[in-house]
Amino acid sequence: MSESHNKHISFNDSHKICFRQHALTENLNWAHYQNSEERLFYINDKQHTLSMYLSGGYETHRTDIQADFGGPGRFSLMPKDSESRWQLGIPQQFMHLYFDDSYLKQLALKVFDIDPRTIEVPELTFFENQGLESLFRYQIANIDWHSQSHLALEQITNTVLVSMLQSSGLTKSLNRVKGGLAPHIARLISDYMHQHYYRQIYLCELAELAQLSEYHFCRMFKESFARTPQEYLTYIRIEQVKHLLKTSAQSLSDIALNCGFANQSHMGRYFRKQFGITPKAFQKSQL
Repeated sequence: MSESHNKHISFNDSHKICFRQHALTENLNWAHYQNSEERLFYINDKQHTLSMYLSGGYETHRTDIQADFGGPGRFSLMPKDSESRWQLGIPQQFMHLYFDDSYLKQLALKVFDIDPRTIEVPELTFFENQGLESLFRYQIANIDWHSQSHLALEQITNTVLVSMLQSSGLTKSLNRVKGGLAPHIARLISDYMHQHYYRQIYLCELAELAQLSEYHFCRMFKESFARTPQEYLTYIRIEQVKHLLKTSAQSLSDIALNCGFANQSHMGRYFRKQFGITPKAFQKSQL
């Protein structure tokens, strides 16, 4: 359980070893630990955590609820704001994937066109999933995180989250969901922003299209897109930058201006935030 991402109150962490940690973006982080013979109180106050035991864990169990014991290939999913108490036994190794709620919802919208309002991360203790285990063991655990291509590692990580979305019952019925933009209004707004991403789009324009007040529109937009209007516009622009870096001979400064950014530095800051690398590094990776 990672101290750098979530609070971990330990009664004896002298056996705890961190083998490696790697931050892909602000929203995605991996960690690989070993621990044993410890009682701890885990407060998941920053991000959701998906954990898998690589080895050991046979004596590990939760002391706050009735649950099975751990073991190689068993997963736990701890949503943000959850708390749990654990008793660890013989030495065990485990891997954690830390991810933001907004990142998961945006991925669900992008890959499956799932309404973000229907995504709800449950608390799951010691479940098994062969597909997820294969991804953890052979695509993540067996590679050097720092020498691996950043984009390749991010793609594998997204595959892990997509597999989790498909198999872990994270979606709830739409008839239990309230708020958000009507589907036809959401499509109208999205199409409009994709058509005009290269210029400043004012909030009043979008609110008028939706026939809502600016305040109400902002609230409903975020529920439907898991982003604010400005964040969504930046996302569209960065996706266009990514496309041009792959297909165009334009200079970075021209790409920045053509995609609605003030300058190359402005573009680079947001590109790195979204993908974890600079536009220039991404461009080189495509050669």
